[in-house]
Amino acid sequence: MSAPGEGHVEPQQAADPCGAGLPCDEAVARLWEYVDSELEVLDRQRVEEHLAECTPCLHEEQLEVVMKALVRRCCEKEQAPAELRLRIHEQITVMRLQVVPTDEG
Repeated sequence: MSAPGEGHVEPQQAADPCGAGLPCDEAVARLWEYVDSELEVLDRQRVEEHLAECTPCLHEEQLEVVMKALVRRCCEKEQAPAELRLRIHEQITVMRLQVVPTDEG
């Protein structure tokens, strides 16, 4: 039988084997947003700091960049149907209207 605490791995260590501040699983989960420049400044900085410290996650990021370029190259001649583009534009407009701050409150 082992002594109390012996062989115990802290949850942060298990989720972050590279030792960088942001856990690997969270960094990898945010890579698409990072590659697409969709993260807020603080989140972007956290992912960048993690990638600077973690070679396996940096390789994942590089794969995402290559995948995005491949999809772009393969689909550059494709165009979404006009009806789909219109529906997407309408949804974006609705979302923007819902986020507009009001003078109330």
